[in-house]
Amino acid sequence: MISKTKSRLDKSLNSVKQWAQEASPVRGHRLTAYLSGEGKLILANTDLFDYGMSKVDQSLLAAIDGAHGDANKHMAHAFTRMILANMFDIREMKGTDRRIAGNLDTETHLMLGAIAIGRPELVQPHYQTVLDGVDGGYGVHDGHNLPLGTTLRYAAFGLTIIGDWLGKPLDLDKHALPRDPAWDQLVAHWREPDPEKFLPILLTACDTHIERIALTEREDDTGQFEFGSVFLAVHPTEILAVLRLREIIGLMNPAHIDHPLMQTPYAAITCQPDEVTERDELLDRFLEVVRQRDPQVLPSGL
Repeated sequence: MISKTKSRLDKSLNSVKQWAQEASPVRGHRLTAYLSGEGKLILANTDLFDYGMSKVDQSLLAAIDGAHGDANKHMAHAFTRMILANMFDIREMKGTDRRIAGNLDTETHLMLGAIAIGRPELVQPHYQTVLDGVDGGYGVHDGHNLPLGTTLRYAAFGLTIIGDWLGKPLDLDKHALPRDPAWDQLVAHWREPDPEKFLPILLTACDTHIERIALTEREDDTGQFEFGSVFLAVHPTEILAVLRLREIIGLMNPAHIDHPLMQTPYAAITCQPDEVTERDELLDRFLEVVRQRDPQVLPSGL
């Protein structure tokens, strides 16, 4: 199976440097206005998310150069910026029928990314924020109002694992989310205590990741491919998140994962909680202003 689909990964790997270098610069004027006491939070959130994506670019380029510490730092800052931007957006929309630009797959990827880069404390408030929005008719749609270009099967499997870890199980039927045989083994056995028994399940999940890399916009639009960008293709976010979750609950992971997806410099962009200690000065300034101007969007404990 790997030999038939590995070309999807190879083509994505060949595109990483160009993809990261050609990203459009962030103007950031809406965030600058918000920090100066003007403008609106919802507009500043858009810039913060874009600044998060710029950190993704820096992380991938650092990984190419073998700067492992910098790659981890940039990716940690990236996912933190993006998950907070969307969390604040959704919380700001409470009481309306407005929706964010992303979908439930996007929010699931951000939660898995937060786990993968050592910020698991951000997951519970965002999980609750997202589901409160779904139930309240704002923020994001679930399967009852399926967004274009997705089956939400990535959200279904990812949120099921996250809900299991948090002790807040996700009701797939309530949210009209699909059960997917390709991901179901990982969902069912992510808590397998024997790392050797868990290894083939993990390898199958890695196969699924590569099989579902979209190489064209047309493929991505079909909804049958979860990984529609170079970043989503080469960074095995969900695999890294599951490995980190197993560590968090005290389980051993396989000593070696012999799979092409896990043998790239991008699969090494992952870290344990508190491993990245460098502060994100932009995010710190933003949060300080949010506390002053829009404290209602802050979940308790943040």
